[in-house]
Amino acid sequence: MLEGLLTPGAGALYDTMVRTGPLPLDDPRAGSPEMRELFDQGFVRRDYRDDPVIAPMEPVRAVDHAILGAQQRLVEQQRQIVAARQQLDMLQAVYRAAHGSGGDPGVEVLTDPQRIGSLSLELCLSAREEFLTFTTRHFKRKPDAGTVMRLPDAVTERGVRLRNVYERAALEFAGAKEVVDASVAAGWAMRVAPELPMKMVVADHHSALVPLDPSGMDGALFVRSPTIVAALRMLFELVWSQAVAVDGGHPRDGLTPTQAKVLDLLATGMTDGAIARHLDVSERTVRRHVQGLLETLQADNRVAAVFAATRLGWLG
Repeated sequence: MLEGLLTPGAGALYDTMVRTGPLPLDDPRAGSPEMRELFDQGFVRRDYRDDPVIAPMEPVRAVDHAILGAQQRLVEQQRQIVAARQQLDMLQAVYRAAHGSGGDPGVEVLTDPQRIGSLSLELCLSAREEFLTFTTRHFKRKPDAGTVMRLPDAVTERGVRLRNVYERAALEFAGAKEVVDASVAAGWAMRVAPELPMKMVVADHHSALVPLDPSGMDGALFVRSPTIVAALRMLFELVWSQAVAVDGGHPRDGLTPTQAKVLDLLATGMTDGAIARHLDVSERTVRRHVQGLLETLQADNRVAAVFAATRLGWLG
């Protein structure tokens, strides 16, 4: 039943519940992986009106919701394909510029790690309008609050806009919350994306620094070609528009500050365990906040809660 929307086990459990009715919360099947799938996909809900039970959603509502979720995933996959093609075109241009006939004075291959590190800071100090960065999970050493880039007053007084997108995995470590808080305090606007293709630094419209490999260990390209820098900026803006804010930049009526942070992290796809580590609380506390979000947003599951929060403008 419902092939393509549910696994066979979850489909069979939902079929049984539709035919026989709700299950008590202490039923052995209530904590099964199949039941968790039904909750996540919006096929069941908890009902506390009389004796607490897990009730099946009306099939037409459940299937419509599942189809909507599948359509959203298809749209996201298409967006990723378009982004990958744009990145491929950009990287092909970089490759040809760096390795083509005679090379290109607008692209320089760097292999000295010390030079690459100092150049990143130099680009930030040279920015007049914007400084854009991607941060991936590939660290030479685990970040801490002391590693956050803070600009001299002479730079901040110019009104330079600082924006950074974190790869989700880059925030799934103990102490990540302190890093984000320190970044926001230093003036950075922060967002999280499920995945990033590479690290990147872009200063205004004139310069960029991109690694030759995901970790950055094999060197980097120092790019000053206006065409390639423009392509990198387009890639950044595409990712930024789809990423989720983690700096509490959206008003959320009815949510506590902690619930707002949980919502932000939930929208990135983080597990309860990763959210708990990020906020330095227990997984049980995270689950309690998630339940509060479901009630506030009148949602039956996490996917529906994120969808509802997006429609309200709470996620951007």
